[in-house]
Amino acid sequence: MAEFEPTSELHLRIAGQPHDLTLRVHGDTPSEDDVAMWMQEGAVVRLQITETAIQQPHTMLVNFGSVIFAWVLPCESG
Repeated sequence: MAEFEPTSELHLRIAGQPHDLTLRVHGDTPSEDDVAMWMQEGAVVRLQITETAIQQPHTMLVNFGSVIFAWVLPCESG
């Protein structure tokens, strides 16, 4: 079990990939405006994430220049 619960899920579609990537974000939830700005700027952003419920949170660098669409959802408890 992770040290603390994720605050949101960040769903990303990466150019050239057939499936979406779901990241469980720990800490501050990025706003839609944050994500839009990162995509427009092609920013590389450091996020605290887990891909599964059994992982410990770790840092991932995400290149938003490769993201073609994204959405943020609140994390459901349980």
